[in-house]
Amino acid sequence: MLHGHKSPGTLVAEIKMSRRSHEGAFLLVEGRDDIRFWKSRCHATCELIDGEGKPNVIGGIQQLDTEQFPGALAVVDTDYDLPTRPRVESGNLLYTDAHDLECLLCRSSALDRVLAEHGALAKIQQFELAGVDVRTALLERTLVFGRLRWAASHARPAIALREIAVQRFVDENTWAVDAEKLLRQAAPNVRAIEGRLAQLPEADPWYIARGHDMVQILRIGLRRVLGDLPARIKANDIAGFLRVGMSPEALRGTGLGAGLHSWQAANQPYSILAD
Repeated sequence: MLHGHKSPGTLVAEIKMSRRSHEGAFLLVEGRDDIRFWKSRCHATCELIDGEGKPNVIGGIQQLDTEQFPGALAVVDTDYDLPTRPRVESGNLLYTDAHDLECLLCRSSALDRVLAEHGALAKIQQFELAGVDVRTALLERTLVFGRLRWAASHARPAIALREIAVQRFVDENTWAVDAEKLLRQAAPNVRAIEGRLAQLPEADPWYIARGHDMVQILRIGLRRVLGDLPARIKANDIAGFLRVGMSPEALRGTGLGAGLHSWQAANQPYSILAD
């Protein structure tokens, strides 16, 4: 099947067809990066399914629930669901306890491992002399973009932003974000988006920061302020380093990890995790 052509119905049909020869669990995820993360962490009897998008995964698991199909679990990003609108609930559906997988990784010890391997200790220590640790600083910088995206999507009707190229608004030499330039160039109607920003409710910042932005900002920081990262190492490489850097122990310590273990206990003999 061509990538990008699935629907909830075709996803369900794919799983049912696989069930003819596969007796183990199915783990439905949003896309290829999720497949990369879970591949080394899944039990040998668990089959990974690329749902090609969150709506397909949620729609597919809902249909499987209706048919009482056994052994299928779905994992999706929370995105802006938690602070903005009710989430779809199912005993076979788990959400990341952060905006998305990349945020979950940066919230964990995986970030410490990436900093240890690709950062420069002296530069990191110098940066943190200002009183803010790297993780907090990374979150604060990402929130500038995340709050803008949230405000635009939270508006009714939603406000369409121009394409945001993160690197255009983050200074490589200082790791500072030019929030004024971002607002001026990304928002067609600056006054309207400023009004929406002022009206945003309080929310856990880890659910507002967007993982793709965070990874790009981390890469920019590692180029000069936090390290001497070669230009050839791109954001996709950093995302890969973070995926590899999350240990089984770190995953177990998250709400998502706890949910996975609870699901396994309630759905024996199906196993999701290799450990």
